[in-house]
Amino acid sequence: MARVLCINPWIVDFAAYSLWVEPLGLLTVAGVLRQAGHKVALVDCLDRHHPDAPAPRAPRDRYGCGPFLKVELSKPPVLAPVRRHWGRYGLPVEVFDAELAAQGKPDAVLVTSMMTYWYPGPFEAIRRVKGRWPDVPVALGGVYATLCADHARVLSAAAAVLPGTDELQALRWVNEVTGESRGLLCPPSDVFPAHDLRRPQGYVAVQTARGCPFRCPYCAVHQLCPSGFAPRPPERVAGEIAWCVQHLGATDVAFYDDALLFNAAQHIYPILDGLIERGLQVRFHTPNGVHARFIDRELAVRMRQAGFVTLRLGLETVDPDETLRDGGKVDEPSFAHAVEALFAAGFSAREVAAYVLIARPGQSVETARATVQFAHRLGVPVRSAQFSPVPGTAEFRVAVMAGHIAPDADPLLHNNSLYPCADAAAWEEFKQEIHEGNHALSG
Repeated sequence: MARVLCINPWIVDFAAYSLWVEPLGLLTVAGVLRQAGHKVALVDCLDRHHPDAPAPRAPRDRYGCGPFLKVELSKPPVLAPVRRHWGRYGLPVEVFDAELAAQGKPDAVLVTSMMTYWYPGPFEAIRRVKGRWPDVPVALGGVYATLCADHARVLSAAAAVLPGTDELQALRWVNEVTGESRGLLCPPSDVFPAHDLRRPQGYVAVQTARGCPFRCPYCAVHQLCPSGFAPRPPERVAGEIAWCVQHLGATDVAFYDDALLFNAAQHIYPILDGLIERGLQVRFHTPNGVHARFIDRELAVRMRQAGFVTLRLGLETVDPDETLRDGGKVDEPSFAHAVEALFAAGFSAREVAAYVLIARPGQSVETARATVQFAHRLGVPVRSAQFSPVPGTAEFRVAVMAGHIAPDADPLLHNNSLYPCADAAAWEEFKQEIHEGNHALSG
């Protein structure tokens, strides 16, 4: 049995706020390692409830969400022209070091990563681990490690970079570096993520399926999940949620799916039925957005009965050319039909919002404005989703060809806060326009 330490590192950015943040991929790996017989521990730099460094509270906090502690840092040279404060979000480094000391020396360390432009956080975690235990092997996985694997191999100082979402890859690496030969007694899909390794945050994140059947040109899901769309058995999903509610005291559950409502009759309906039958006192949220095309009156009613209170609908654009380029996932009639069904089922504008993608290569403010106005006419508030050029996607290639970004640019320049493919001033002004329109709806 090897002692494996998993680390969820800091966010380093211009801004950060916890919308049901949980290192679900890392916890899934931890669950597999533990099921194989290894002893697993977690240091979570984004623990907002750490007794030695509780996070601040804000009036808008709801459902377990809220701000992180922030320490301002000097911007790296590539970000020097940006007139915003850059910082590290999460536990103070002194608390992190104390957590490492309390764990004792592990046999192997796994560090995860999220946004490509957040890589300074994992790098700092690796540096501190190696400073304390120079001979302990460290592996880096996660989104950044998958999309920028070469960058990570050269600069992270990790002994191994593990791209992709194959938990067995991590298990094989741990076995290799520790001289163990442990395996699973069941398929990885039957192992729950190790939610219990985290200090209770009041919420958990759940994924009902991996991958996505759609191929949006701005999305990297097919690089992260190259084996394709893989739904989990509905009973396993409902069972995981019930366990988290009953044993961890979770009152809020965020779905991390990219296609939660796809093939609804065989997937989300039996999940909802299982949740309703259990009578769980829990609220559900969809921060990743759901496909409006699949929502009808029956599904809206079932979601309401199950306890959904935060519904984000993927609208992106109503421009016909952009819609066609994005695969035709939604159009105006299907979106309007979904909104009508949700409002009829009892959802309010406080619970429903539309994601509109802005600042894409070649996109005009006028085109985005038409999309926002369409949503507002239906009584739906808008949340702007700023475009980030994600390596390996079709839209990244468009951005490169247009000269917005170099193919080998520092991943820090992928940050959507920089508006890497658009005029920042124009889009910031437009975001204020969106805010005013949303305020008019609530007023």
